[in-house]
Amino acid sequence: MSINSTVPTPTGTQPRDAMMRAFAVAEQVVAQLPDQPTTISLEDNHSGAFRVALYFHRAPECVVRFAAEFDTEATAVPHLTEDTATYTSAECTVSGVRVQAWALVRGTAAGSEAVAA
Repeated sequence: MSINSTVPTPTGTQPRDAMMRAFAVAEQVVAQLPDQPTTISLEDNHSGAFRVALYFHRAPECVVRFAAEFDTEATAVPHLTEDTATYTSAECTVSGVRVQAWALVRGTAAGSEAVAA
């Protein structure tokens, strides 16, 4: 009797490989930051690419420090559903993985502007 394996040989582009790369990037980024994120999540966009999202609870200043650390720009805009909240975010790419830091602060209103580091 013979057994024919139907398990594909890993090619390095499998979804699990992309997820593990995103985990490694999350670890690398958090190790570099002076601030600890409240939540770290991996998000799959259903194309095999993962994004790391770092949430800083009511701490836009942490997003600004993230932006400075990774040489990108932080922006603050009014929240889409609340005009009395400000959404601050910054994005960059680390080792081929998109990384976003963000914070939402209620009770403030910001125009669409860059946040000074």
